[in-house]
Amino acid sequence: MYGTVSDICCNLLKVFENKEKIAVIIWNEEDVREVGAAFNPTVPDTQAVLRAIGDADSDALWRDGIGRNFVEGELRWLAALRPPRQIAIPEDALRTLLPLMEAGMNIPRYQTQDRIAEEEAALDTLRYLLSTDTSAHNLTGGNQP
Repeated sequence: MYGTVSDICCNLLKVFENKEKIAVIIWNEEDVREVGAAFNPTVPDTQAVLRAIGDADSDALWRDGIGRNFVEGELRWLAALRPPRQIAIPEDALRTLLPLMEAGMNIPRYQTQDRIAEEEAALDTLRYLLSTDTSAHNLTGGNQP
């Protein structure tokens, strides 16, 4: 169930007898923010996750449970819906960071097989951008105003 405390209490009383013993596991916005801290969830994100928890069917609940994996999966799905952020970093900062990133990729504890190709491609793009004159064009190839 998802809703306010009073809504949920009313719904529980409609479904269960007043004296019937039940167990209730509660998730609130603070719980979602804490478990999903790596995703920096917004208030709408936490509400969407709570709604998804409340809407989860019994089979999924009993089979997989509602825990860290569920919450992170929902937040990952919400993050994938957003367009990527565009950020600007001064060239000299990138030149300083590039050798550090390359060195970090060579430390075995930071290597993950599923990300190596993606990380190498990102570094190749960065190397290319730093080796070319992009002052006349922006990254999309158009002329700057």
